[in-house]
Amino acid sequence: MKLHSMTILLFYVLIVVSSAMDMSIIGYDDTHTTTTSASSSSWRTNDEVSAMYLSWRVKHGKLYNTLREKAKRFEIFKDNLKYIEQHNSKHHKSYKLGLNKFADMSAQEYRLLFTGAKKINSKRKLINNVKSDHYSVHLGDVMPNFVDWRTKGAVAAVKDQGRCGSCWAFSTIGSVEAINQIVTGDLITLSEQELIVIHLTTMDVMEAIWIMLLNSLSRMVELIQIKIILTRKDGICDKNRKNAKVVSIDGYEDVPVNDELALQKAVANQPITVSIEASSLDFQFYDSGIFSGSCGTDLDHGVVVVGYGTEDGKDYWIVRNSWGVEWGEQGYIRIERNIKEKEGKCGIAMEAFYPTKKGLNPPRPSPSPPTSITPYTGCDQHCSCPLSRTCCCVYHNSRFVWACCPRRRTSSQSKNSMIEMNTLKHVLATRTNTKRDSA
Repeated sequence: MKLHSMTILLFYVLIVVSSAMDMSIIGYDDTHTTTTSASSSSWRTNDEVSAMYLSWRVKHGKLYNTLREKAKRFEIFKDNLKYIEQHNSKHHKSYKLGLNKFADMSAQEYRLLFTGAKKINSKRKLINNVKSDHYSVHLGDVMPNFVDWRTKGAVAAVKDQGRCGSCWAFSTIGSVEAINQIVTGDLITLSEQELIVIHLTTMDVMEAIWIMLLNSLSRMVELIQIKIILTRKDGICDKNRKNAKVVSIDGYEDVPVNDELALQKAVANQPITVSIEASSLDFQFYDSGIFSGSCGTDLDHGVVVVGYGTEDGKDYWIVRNSWGVEWGEQGYIRIERNIKEKEGKCGIAMEAFYPTKKGLNPPRPSPSPPTSITPYTGCDQHCSCPLSRTCCCVYHNSRFVWACCPRRRTSSQSKNSMIEMNTLKHVLATRTNTKRDSA
């Protein structure tokens, strides 16, 4: 009898353990903690998943520093794959999920690295909003059934914000590029980096930037430069163009809050910058279709609405993201439109604004005359570096050699700038047969 009881207890423990191990992803950590049950009896073998993992790593260029990290990422990948395939097996869903570049990230990592507008709706109460009824809907208003500003040449190519949490810059620049094209007929691709490198010390970066953008957007745009005209081929900054106002706008205005019809009217006239909640797993792995998944109104991501339409009776917004063309529908997502909640799907109607512009841009300055300075500085008789870098001594292949390092950071640059950290890489100095002029 005792043996029988022990057998039953052991069997129960095995069932509990197997159930705990057979879970799909909501959260993940070093202990492989998960929270959603799923049956694995008819799912893929470990070898099948391993083959898919290898193929995915090759496609996305994924490399890991240690075997432990590789194994951990494989477990996350496997959980994510299971979640994705479970979703896609439900034929009533209006959208599909896919193994994109986030497939080896837990939900927590994704939220930390790729969302973060910091609940900007609460911050906007602290500043002077530019309220406008310009796009308020009135009786008799007629709006087109379909709008896509991409087909009208007003939307620049999809960009990739990387891991610098700078969705605010990409969403703001996107609507500025668009209104400039609509007014002038010239689509000029602007540089988000000019906004990202602004030095902020006492405030949270996201909070401060959103406040500055919403409080004085026209001034911010005056600081934006086109990267290609700032630097000549020799890597020297073109000082004659450094402070040029490439694109100017008149200001910004709000779209009426919590009104999808007003947002539709606005988008019919120009692309609109909006904030949404993008922290869900379904948003993370969105691949195609009209997104109708679960999401709230805790705004944490900035995007641009570039159009709208209807498919099979379901209305949708066309939204440009900033996670590269590998995510979603070539970098875009179609989000369900005209839902019963006044805030819109994922809060899309809560915080929408647009730049205003009527006149042409200031004339562009002509290039600076060619410099007589040799674009190299000599390290010694045998090595030299471009003037944009400085000679430095590094330990390489068991010996000290000359290398070209970034010049000393100026006081106006942030010590924590991810952009700057990416430039802190030296390259070996160029070997020369004759001594270059070090002037």
